[in-house]
Amino acid sequence: MTRRALIVKTTSMGDVIHALPAVADLAKAQPDLQIDWVVEKSFADIPRLSRYVNTVHEVAVRQWRKHVLSSQTWREVGRVRAALQSAHYERVVDLQGLLKSAVIGRWSQSFLLGYDKNSIKEPWASRFYDQTFSVSKSLSAVTRCRMLMGAAFDYDFKAYPLDFGLKTIEAFCDSSPYAVFLVNTSRETKLWPEDKWVALAKDCHKAGLSIRLLWGSEAEHERVQRIACSAGDFCQVLPRMSIKDCAAVLQKASFVVGVDTGLTHLAAATQRPTVGLFLDYPIELVGLTGGCVKSLGGVGANPAVSEVKSALTQLGLDLFQ
Repeated sequence: MTRRALIVKTTSMGDVIHALPAVADLAKAQPDLQIDWVVEKSFADIPRLSRYVNTVHEVAVRQWRKHVLSSQTWREVGRVRAALQSAHYERVVDLQGLLKSAVIGRWSQSFLLGYDKNSIKEPWASRFYDQTFSVSKSLSAVTRCRMLMGAAFDYDFKAYPLDFGLKTIEAFCDSSPYAVFLVNTSRETKLWPEDKWVALAKDCHKAGLSIRLLWGSEAEHERVQRIACSAGDFCQVLPRMSIKDCAAVLQKASFVVGVDTGLTHLAAATQRPTVGLFLDYPIELVGLTGGCVKSLGGVGANPAVSEVKSALTQLGLDLFQ
């Protein structure tokens, strides 16, 4: 009989990306184990990019909350519950640590593991677990996920090198060298000034690179259009893309510079040289994790263009003389 495990990590984009190395660790520690994942529908591309994930179960909790009295909502909930129960998981690990994720984990009717009440985001969620573990809140999100997974399956995660386990995507074709700027994020306090993006773009163009700009909402589209117009026609605003297609663009970039947003963490996961700009949160907690990354800033910070160029040089890019 096939051994199966389920990972619950539904949101948000950056948090789902942070869980990928824990799944890679588990796959290496127990190669006979089939690993499935429960995730919010809008982020389902991320676990599907992993070489180590078999089945992805999609939920739509955000939508279900808006239509809690709808029969359609309860049919969808019923289908997910039935799928989780029929899989007969050996263990279910809630890497999210929220009431909603603990409830979803309980739908499986399997042995459920998670953070203890002192380690978790929502302490009441720990009451849903059959077994809990202490994991320091002072650790990075990636390390917390890896540590919890190792404890849940009884192996030392430190025995395995960091691996996000992303598949190579061939969908994006662009033969000319380019950098990607990820200028948009969820809060105004996280944004890097547009004039600095323009100055950095011009310096990159002098070094022989064109620039690709990604966006997701209308407000984000307007921002990248302003930056592209101010910088020059070497800045290309790409069409709105799925997470999978964004990953393909990032995988082929010469480097990526981005603010505190999920796509910047995805860039780090692709192993491309990536500089993250963090303006309103401690970088020791939210900074980038990867093999070729540099995190700049912190609470109240506003890195200079020269700092970004210096960081890129430290990552091995000989562009700015």
